[in-house]
Amino acid sequence: MSDLKKVCFFTGHRKINLSKIAEIKKNLRIEIENAINDGVTTFIAGGALGFDTLAAEQVISLKEKYSNIQLVLYLPCQDQDKNWSYGERLRFNTMCSNADIIHCVTEGKYTDGCMQKRNLAMVEASDMCIAYMKNMRSGTSQTINMAEEKDIKIINIAK
Repeated sequence: MSDLKKVCFFTGHRKINLSKIAEIKKNLRIEIENAINDGVTTFIAGGALGFDTLAAEQVISLKEKYSNIQLVLYLPCQDQDKNWSYGERLRFNTMCSNADIIHCVTEGKYTDGCMQKRNLAMVEASDMCIAYMKNMRSGTSQTINMAEEKDIKIINIAK
């Protein structure tokens, strides 16, 4: 990790087996605390359902213990939650209200390619990645490939 930036982003699948959530939360917390101990102060989440939300919620929880960390949301578009359920929107709004910074990568509504632009922006802003990747044919794997091309440290907690 560089001495200048201390930034970690999250990438992972939207659909996660409910029986795995407790284990994922535990492993996320361990890896986030390891990153904090290595000097990471900024955590970037993409605001999506699934792993992104779990990761953001862990950072929010850890902010009580580590007052120097911040959560930055990189949203792909302004209407990301348009087709989500009421409960999903409530959770999203709670995450947004607890974020330190919200950065909308594209202006306006959802367009083809806005998710990829968001993923590339997260990669370009970061030194490391905590991921949950089980499926090699996914947006998560594409994002990890981008991170590998930039020599970003990747920790895949799905292994």
